[in-house]
Amino acid sequence: MKTASRPFGCLLFVTLLTAASADEPAEFDRFRGVEGPAAEGTGFFRLEKRGERDLLATPEGNLYLALGINHISAIGSGKFRDEPFTTEYGRDWERFWQECLGPQLHDWHVTSFGYGGPSTLLDRLPYFATITVAPIEKHRSESDLKKRNSYHFPDVFDPEWQEKTRASIEQFASRHRDDPYLIGYLWTDTPTWSLLETRALRGTDWITEIRRLPPGAPGRMAYAKFLTRRYTGRLDEFRELYGLEIDALEELASINLDSVPVGRHRVQDDDEAFLPEIAKAYYATAGTALRAADPNHLNFGDRYLAGDAPPAVLEAAMPYIDAVAVQPGDRYSRLYPPSTTFPEEEIEQLHRITKKPVLICDHAISYPTEDQPRTIFEQMPSEEAAVQATRRFLEAAFAKPYIIGYLRCQYVDRPAGFGRGLRQGLVRRDGTPRDGMVEVYRSAFRQALAALPSMR
Repeated sequence: MKTASRPFGCLLFVTLLTAASADEPAEFDRFRGVEGPAAEGTGFFRLEKRGERDLLATPEGNLYLALGINHISAIGSGKFRDEPFTTEYGRDWERFWQECLGPQLHDWHVTSFGYGGPSTLLDRLPYFATITVAPIEKHRSESDLKKRNSYHFPDVFDPEWQEKTRASIEQFASRHRDDPYLIGYLWTDTPTWSLLETRALRGTDWITEIRRLPPGAPGRMAYAKFLTRRYTGRLDEFRELYGLEIDALEELASINLDSVPVGRHRVQDDDEAFLPEIAKAYYATAGTALRAADPNHLNFGDRYLAGDAPPAVLEAAMPYIDAVAVQPGDRYSRLYPPSTTFPEEEIEQLHRITKKPVLICDHAISYPTEDQPRTIFEQMPSEEAAVQATRRFLEAAFAKPYIIGYLRCQYVDRPAGFGRGLRQGLVRRDGTPRDGMVEVYRSAFRQALAALPSMR
């Protein structure tokens, strides 16, 4: 095959790796951890503490940072089928890994696939497994359950939902629980927890949907019991606040609640007080099920969007998660901090409340191009500005002693649905790297890994 037909520059990568050392294979060391055990190996990834520094440890016990790129399995799918993966490599993952992807990731100091890694290559690099516990992701935009991109706030108090969730988690975990390459599990992607932000985004929220359940539904019963306890002996006050002509609080389980005035401060206070009850049921169901289905691996819980992780929700998650996952930005709305700067206040809050390490689980800073002026994640005006903003972001992130990993969004350019333009990758659609962006990641990842030996 002609070298000119390889726009990824993959032959160059292989040549450089071979020239560096005749004994150094192009393949990765097993887990790309720092040599020399930090502690006795357990056979699976786990958390370690070195002074104030939180770290991961590999199954053998080596210190480790999860530095990855998400969604690599999306190569060759969707509208862009003229990528080199298809035209030059015949969609052969093994060949693509040996000749291109593996050498590239090695050169960039990438240590994991992130999530969305190719299923046939998950024995080459560590990875994260993802499962949606509830379809409440920010990117879901349809309220009609019959449509593909629909969102739904389930009745987490319903034993039927709880049993289905336990069964789903058990089935999912059974495929991963003995795999030493799995770092841990990530749950629902950017879930809509915050009541005010969710109402602004969708015109509804989890508690509004609980109020809409039919009389007798477990969630309605739980909500009625909550308000009954809260307003015992204060029926007249409740009737005035909620505008409901009832003779007893016990009627709340059976009457229509669509007219509840959510804009009133006291009603909002009640809603905020009931939200932890939903979170406790949600996390107890899923967290207990995952611990039972897979006691070997780490649980990172929901992938919170920075700015949408209410303290009461984090407190409900604490008993069931080992670390916190967060996605900074993605142009959902100005209600959330953008991806272009490190959201220090929001991420500090995650760590302070949960007292857990933090994984930046999905992030990018994009810029407009002539053929793709619209991109997901917030934009900087030019490639150079995006490179510098990325450098500042990574420096700020790795300076935090509780950051245990960083996962970049997208390896190669992908079309984004619903008029959002482009999912901008580290390499373009034709396979040529974005040299400035690649270099900032290569440099930041190398420096972060170089700091690990001093943390023994």
